[in-house]
Amino acid sequence: MYDNTEPFKCDPPGTFREIVAHPGGHNRVIEKAIMMEHRFAFVFWMKWKQALQQRGWLRQPAPTLVTIDWHRDLAPPGDHQKRGLEKLDLSNLSDTANYVWAQFDQTNDGHILCAAWLNLIGDIVLLKNSAGPLRDTFTDREDNSHRIFEFREYERFEEFLTGRDDHNVFLDIDLDYFIHGKGNVFYPGTFEPYSETEIKAVIDYQSPVFDYLLPRLEGLTIAQEPSYCGGITNSCSILKVVNSQLFDGQNNWKHLKNS
Repeated sequence: MYDNTEPFKCDPPGTFREIVAHPGGHNRVIEKAIMMEHRFAFVFWMKWKQALQQRGWLRQPAPTLVTIDWHRDLAPPGDHQKRGLEKLDLSNLSDTANYVWAQFDQTNDGHILCAAWLNLIGDIVLLKNSAGPLRDTFTDREDNSHRIFEFREYERFEEFLTGRDDHNVFLDIDLDYFIHGKGNVFYPGTFEPYSETEIKAVIDYQSPVFDYLLPRLEGLTIAQEPSYCGGITNSCSILKVVNSQLFDGQNNWKHLKNS
């Protein structure tokens, strides 16, 4: 496997990263990472958790992951996968990105519990568009318990999330959440995107959900997943609305500008 020329600084292939102000108004910055394939979010969560630890900003064992996704990307790692994860040099971003590209589920549904296995994330709170509400627990390699809370109804998700007491949160958005039904990846015309109004009802910096999330946010990952959005045009159109709900044209947080 070829190494990146800057193995300790590089970003995964097919990703774009921006530095933005901390949305809590703290005198520091966080990163917003956009990726074509969702599994590369793992690399950013890994990097961000390590940075929080090194700088003394981590106030809980691992950041809570709040993820908005059509699917349940909660496929558990098998024994072979667990052994591979444990051998990773997490300081080498090139090796880690190559491993994620080649060895993670190519269906992009195993990255969350791989991250939990290494305790890169803590509890998992999922707003989804498939199946009903579920609760489960995943035990990592050090016998830490990671609670998993799944919601299909936005109101129940909001009520649960705003009743928590998190200190550090990663927000993860898969743009395929904003698709009605489940289209056929071989027939892009079978996908019906949410209207702009429907997207804005979920991503709204003035809502109780984002009023809770933004002061605690330590990183934002957005997966474009065009195959599950009915093509790149749908994906980019959804991304434009999602991004404009949180940021202005200069990439400043709207809630800070309007506060």
